[in-house]
Amino acid sequence: MDQKVMELLANIYQTQTEMRGELKELRGEVNVLRTDQETIAQNVAKIITVVEHDISQKIGVIFDFREIQIEDNQKTGKALERIEAKVEVLQLETSHLRMIK
Repeated sequence: MDQKVMELLANIYQTQTEMRGELKELRGEVNVLRTDQETIAQNVAKIITVVEHDISQKIGVIFDFREIQIEDNQKTGKALERIEAKVEVLQLETSHLRMIK
């Protein structure tokens, strides 16, 4: 019986040793995963920063374009008003000349 107990204890010890080795491997894999996650998080933070910067630049360009477009629209509106006024004057002159003939 002592022999059987010794064999069982030896098997338990061997199993325990194997489990410790597997546990060390798992801990190593978890540490690698943590490192990978941290790297991914840092990369995502960098990407977010770049995208935010890019978007803010594009919004600035759109705003500047909008301001220029407003100015151009105002200039065009004023030019149209002057043209309309001149056309009205010419219509009046033309109608006056028709009356005279």
